[in-house]
Amino acid sequence: MNFPRFWTAPTEFGPPGRAERGGLRLTRIQLVFCGLLLAAVLILDLPPLFEAQAIILAASMFAVIVSVPLVMRLAFFLNAVDRPDARRIHREPTPRLGGPAVGFGVLFALFLASMRYMPNLRALFLGSFLMMAVGVADDIRPVKAWIKLLFQLAACAIVIADGIHITFLPPVGWGVPGRWLITAFWIVGITNAVNFLDGMDGLLASLVMGTGLIYLLLSLALGSNMLGYCSVALFGAAFGFLGYNIKPARIFLGDGGSTFLGFFLAVLSVQGSWARNNPLVSFFIPILVLSVPIFDMVFTTCARIASGRVRSFREWIEYAGKDHLHHRLEALGLTRGQVVLTIAFLNVAVGLGAVVLIDAGTLGGIVLLVQAACVYAVIALLDILGRRKG
Repeated sequence: MNFPRFWTAPTEFGPPGRAERGGLRLTRIQLVFCGLLLAAVLILDLPPLFEAQAIILAASMFAVIVSVPLVMRLAFFLNAVDRPDARRIHREPTPRLGGPAVGFGVLFALFLASMRYMPNLRALFLGSFLMMAVGVADDIRPVKAWIKLLFQLAACAIVIADGIHITFLPPVGWGVPGRWLITAFWIVGITNAVNFLDGMDGLLASLVMGTGLIYLLLSLALGSNMLGYCSVALFGAAFGFLGYNIKPARIFLGDGGSTFLGFFLAVLSVQGSWARNNPLVSFFIPILVLSVPIFDMVFTTCARIASGRVRSFREWIEYAGKDHLHHRLEALGLTRGQVVLTIAFLNVAVGLGAVVLIDAGTLGGIVLLVQAACVYAVIALLDILGRRKG
């Protein structure tokens, strides 16, 4: 099966080589899979839940697959291209405008489903679009960090105004503004933590796929169709993008894609109550699900402060370096493929603990949270000792 020239997406450095053809084969398999899903919907008498999820998965994957070649052309036209330098680990000029393709895949699939299966998600859509828009602007021409922060806070205000916020504080007195502040802090923090992990081919797409699967399991346990549909849309878009992003990547997510995905994951984590009749455990579950980006942000920030590289909030939001979790694992001797697999399995292993917390008490939540902290403490200790010996 030979794809037309459209699917190869022209670059500055000629036709795809042997390594790139691996990504093309994955894309072909994904297209066949989309066709089989739609055939199953048309032929089989599936329950409404599975029918909706099949449509969303096929739609999100297909929308990303067909739109990536277009945004690759657009990226070269707009010069939204990453050139190799001391801070970047790739060796070829690579377009960084994957955000519109992934955002289009998620939003198109959910909009398609919302006409029949879902409630109104306009706040999530508007906030995600705003986040992606400022990220894409930064991919084309650098935007100052404080301006991006203002847009992130504006996106938070949109979802908070629609009633999406944390619920473990009492809804009276100081609890109301406290809910809003913690929600904004959480969403902005997770959005940027996820963005920081977009530094290696296939890493963030794999991370989002794993987190989407965990959200899907939680949705089945909670009976939340909305969470399940959003999870499937995220998984499908990330999976569809993976064929273009596995090593060696033909396109990057860019700030537009990584902040869009980070914002979407963060908003889903504060959408409603996770545990039955236990607001504190409801707070623990998102921490476990998103523990990898949280650990990376906390550990990297502490290391930068301890080494004197960061001395103010402004320096922190503007600092860029090769000291994130994936950089550290690579420096310890892992190949980039091994780094991606290690972080992906770590994300799923710790995140699955959140599924059993739904019916657990406060003590169970504390125990699992301490267990996850011990896992990350071991990783931090190995990194510190490895660097001292290396």
